[in-house]
Amino acid sequence: MQMEAEMNLHVCALALLLFGSIATVRGRAVDLVDDSNDVDNSIEAEEEKPRNRAFEADWLKFTKTPPTKLQQADGATIEIVCEMMGSQVPSIQWVVGHLPRSELDDLDSNQVAEEAPSAIVRVRSSHIIDHVLSEARTYTCVGRTGSKTIYASTVVHPPRSSRLTPEKTYPGAQKPRIIYTEKTHLDLMGSNIQLPCRVHARPRAEVTWLNNENKEIVQGHRHRVLPNGDLLISEIKWEDMGNYKCIARNVVGKDTADTFVYPVLNEED
Repeated sequence: MQMEAEMNLHVCALALLLFGSIATVRGRAVDLVDDSNDVDNSIEAEEEKPRNRAFEADWLKFTKTPPTKLQQADGATIEIVCEMMGSQVPSIQWVVGHLPRSELDDLDSNQVAEEAPSAIVRVRSSHIIDHVLSEARTYTCVGRTGSKTIYASTVVHPPRSSRLTPEKTYPGAQKPRIIYTEKTHLDLMGSNIQLPCRVHARPRAEVTWLNNENKEIVQGHRHRVLPNGDLLISEIKWEDMGNYKCIARNVVGKDTADTFVYPVLNEED
């Protein structure tokens, strides 16, 4: 029975990989600089064999690698985007500055790992540079799930006019940008899932969620919007399947992000 439930999850993941045109990418140096955004600049760390897991092995693949090089324009805000998909609930964090591979592998995550051994999740994270750079700087997207770690780097070059000048943050209000969210979340029926919606904004943004019927979610015993903006859905059911939308608003504007929730039949039930 457990093998059938696991097979259902793998079939769903395979369908997402095939029909979502997801590229799986492997192995090159993280500090490679190239003009093409299609260059594979990802690294996979050595994997340890997991124990007491629903899957035989942890897996984690980039679905969108960040560009290898960016040039900052005068007064421009830069957003570096990184997406990946894997077993359990992958976490993404950003490292500023060049670090040796060994230090990236051993880096402590600043994301709290969720206990979701049966989940398959596609997560998206972006890093916002809202200040003028005075020198070239490396930004590395580090993804983890279980014993698996992968990463890819972007070198951002400053505007020529700002080199060797003190760095300063752009003044004034900024419209919300949703910087951490999940594109897809699959898990077994009866599981508790937490859909992140983390926002970069000035002043602080108000976060609301729309459910799979496009109605604003009201706090209840199964649906709760947490103080950090995440949506918690308890004991997911088949009727919970569908698209959930996070909306972040402030006085300057708004941003939205969609998460598709797919409850999977647990054959043990």
